Amino acid sequence: MFKQISLAAIAITMLAWCQSASAQMGQRLKVGDPAPGLSIEEWVKGDETTLENGTTYVVEFWATWCGPCKKSIPHLTELQQQYEPDQLRIIGVSTEEADVVSQFVRRQGRKMDYTVAVDKRQATSRAWMKAAGQNGIPTAFIVGPEGTVQFIGHPLSPDFDDALEKIIDGRYNQKLMSQVAGHLEAIEKHRKYKNWQQYDDITAEVIQRDPRIFYFLVLDRFKVFMNEQKDPAKAYEYAREVIESYPDDPELLSWLAEMIAFDPEIPDAQRNLDIALAAATAARVNGRPNDPRFVQTEALVRFSRGEIDEAVALQEKAYFMAPPRKKAEYQPKLREFRKKQQELKASSGTD
Repeated sequence: MFKQISLAAIAITMLAWCQSASAQMGQRLKVGDPAPGLSIEEWVKGDETTLENGTTYVVEFWATWCGPCKKSIPHLTELQQQYEPDQLRIIGVSTEEADVVSQFVRRQGRKMDYTVAVDKRQATSRAWMKAAGQNGIPTAFIVGPEGTVQFIGHPLSPDFDDALEKIIDGRYNQKLMSQVAGHLEAIEKHRKYKNWQQYDDITAEVIQRDPRIFYFLVLDRFKVFMNEQKDPAKAYEYAREVIESYPDDPELLSWLAEMIAFDPEIPDAQRNLDIALAAATAARVNGRPNDPRFVQTEALVRFSRGEIDEAVALQEKAYFMAPPRKKAEYQPKLREFRKKQQELKASSGTD
C-alpha cells in the first residue's frame, strides 16, 4: 500500500550516509570501495560461498560471548527469510574456535538461520574490520550487487534496514549520493522559498543522473506540481511523461499510481484515475512475471474507480501468486474487496 514519501526525510538520511562515508576517508576500507574477499577456516552453517556480483551480501562480524551480537541474530534471520537467496545472503563471521561456534550455532537452531563461518587466522577480520577502523562487534558490512561496500555499521541501527532495502532494490549508490548532496540541500531550499524554476531545473538535473537512484525526486516533482505549484495540468502531463520514460521501473510506476489514487493531500476532484490506472497497468505489465505487488496495485486502483469485480479478480490473483510467507499481506484487501462485491450484489438483488 502507498506510503507517504518525504523528500526531506530521504534527503536527511542520504546526507547522513554521505557524511558518514566522508568520515571514513582516512581508512583503507570505506563505503564505496570494492569488497574484500573472504578467508574462511570452516563453514559452520550454510554452503561455502564467495561474493558474487548480482547478489547483495551482509557480512557481519560477531562472537558467541557478545550480548549485542545475540540480540541481532533474530533480526538477521528474519531478513534472510524475507528475501530470496539470490537477492540476499547473510554471512556471520566469528574469529573464535570452530568447535565453540559450532556448538553455539547448534543450540540456536532455526533462530540463527543464515550462513555462519569461522575466520581463518583472523585474515577476514583484518581485511574488513581492521581496514575499516572498526573495533566493536557486531559490525555489519553491506555489499551491493555490483560488489562494492555500501554500508558499515551496527545491524540493529535505524539506518541498516533502510539501506539494505534500497541496496537490494538497486536504489542506493553512495558515490552518486555524495555527488548530489549539495543539490539535495539546494532543492529543499528552493522548495521552501517557492523558487519553482530553480526547483524544477535542479530536480530534473539530479534525476537525469540515475532515475532509479533518485526515484523519490520523480515522485516529489509530481506532488510539488500538484499540491504546491497548484498546477494539476502540469502534474498529470509529468505523470504521463514518467509512464512513457520509465517502463523498466515498475516499482516507480506503482508508487505513482497509488500516489495519484490515494495521496490524502490530493483533492478527490483533482484525482485523474485514468492516469493512475495507466501507471498501475504499466507497472503490472512491465514488472517481473508473477510479482503480486503490481497486481495488487492495479486492484487497488480499480477498486477506487468502482470496478469492484475487476479488483476482486486481480486481488485474488495477487493473493495466490504471493509466496506462503507473504500471503497475509494480501488477505485484508481481498476480504475488503469481496465484502464490497457481496454488498453490491445484495443491493442489486443478484446472486
